Amino acid sequence: MPSPQGVVLLAVLMGGALATGPPTSKNCLKVCESVSKLYPSEIVFPSSPGFQTVQQSYWNLFQREAAPSCFFQPTTSEHVSKAITEVVQGDCHFSIKGGGHSSNVGASSITGGFQFDLAKLREFKVSDDKKSVTVGSGWHWGELFQQLQPLGVIVVGGRDAGVGVPGFVFGGGLSYYSALYGWGIDNLISTDIVLADGSLVTANQTSHPDLFKALLGGGAHNFGIATALKLELHPYDGMWGGYVLQKGDQIDQVFEAYDKFFHKLQKDQKGHMILDITRVNGSIAAAEFIGYPEPVENPPLYDSIYALSSSVNTLRLANYTDLAAEMAVVTNSRGLRNTYRTLAIEYDAELLREIFDTWAEITEPHAAAITATLDFNVITSQMRNRSSRTIKNTYGLGGSTNQLINVLFSLSWEDGAQDTTSHRLVQNLGNAVESLARQAGKLKRFRYMNYAHIEQDVIGSFGESNKKLLKHVARTYDPHGVFQWLQPGGFKLDGQRN
Repeated sequence: MPSPQGVVLLAVLMGGALATGPPTSKNCLKVCESVSKLYPSEIVFPSSPGFQTVQQSYWNLFQREAAPSCFFQPTTSEHVSKAITEVVQGDCHFSIKGGGHSSNVGASSITGGFQFDLAKLREFKVSDDKKSVTVGSGWHWGELFQQLQPLGVIVVGGRDAGVGVPGFVFGGGLSYYSALYGWGIDNLISTDIVLADGSLVTANQTSHPDLFKALLGGGAHNFGIATALKLELHPYDGMWGGYVLQKGDQIDQVFEAYDKFFHKLQKDQKGHMILDITRVNGSIAAAEFIGYPEPVENPPLYDSIYALSSSVNTLRLANYTDLAAEMAVVTNSRGLRNTYRTLAIEYDAELLREIFDTWAEITEPHAAAITATLDFNVITSQMRNRSSRTIKNTYGLGGSTNQLINVLFSLSWEDGAQDTTSHRLVQNLGNAVESLARQAGKLKRFRYMNYAHIEQDVIGSFGESNKKLLKHVARTYDPHGVFQWLQPGGFKLDGQRN
């Protein structure tokens, strides 16, 4: 009888899935019981008082609705190692949860399987020279900023306090500091990661550099379970930011102001701003979420935004913690049903306005039941070409200094009866806008992992050579394809799997 690993390998070689249906709960329950004997205080069964609390810690309601055979909350990397060995030997489907903030069904949750919940991996150590910080995979950005700011240092972290550190980083990471220091993943120095065979390795530029290269874009979930991240620290003495809000009848002026900001940013290369357009209960409003990485009042980069007539204006000198907390409150859709879709384009002012018009037309019939949001983020020159790294990310964006635009469509709703409609709606939005951008000759291949829909081929969007590299590394470190086949969720190296 072949081993479970052999079964996985056979499935990989034949190009089929490990299982054709849901995870085998019977197998996984046995695995949960085995791990419980090893670490009884770290297993949470459905009968446990804390099970519902852990289940409700997911951001997206879709993920909260998944009920695993157990949650496993390890406190050390060694415990993760023992558990993944039991999971593989038991032929049990599994999932990995860091902060639990994904918009995709099953991205970090699973029904009937074994759920790794990394919330209790809480290592925190700042290097003596204050050039780096090592954190466990259980940290969220808001609490991490609180620890770092008094030390006069900061990381290229999330803009929402409730987002988890590992998912943000390994999914790319758009930050208020990205114009200066690149993507969040560009600031990863080292990773402790547990492989499919249970071994714990440290991947960086000198130790397992091929694996480290793959982690810079390919997602940790495709190669192992990341238990700790060593991140680059940067000097910090405060910020300027907040948000301003305009009514929908000013949309022409908003796009004119955004055009001026975009061209100033090409020279400034410091600031960050999200243009966020939302339809709530039929009414459209535009908001600009601003974060300038220096304590400078009214930086000229945003002069065109200041000139807009705004119904809300919270711009002020602030710390990162406050800005991230504000974002979490203002954009809160926690506990709702959420879905995302994304694309990247070359900048064109007329195209952005056409995208808005298309978005407004497609979403209008559903305004009563579904909250629709359209976001524009700038992919800056530094994000495309961070030069301080010997090993660069695998996004395939380098070589040009032209700024790009990342477009995000997000939907949130309460009624499960709207699930099918919302799924079709976000598909229609993506297809229509991709067609517009393609016709204009502005569509780019790249798809940002943290904003992508599970049906989008994120890894393929990095280019054939990078995809080939990632698959080669996966075969080296996970030769039996455990993280491709036994773990249903996440963006796979060959596209959609779950």
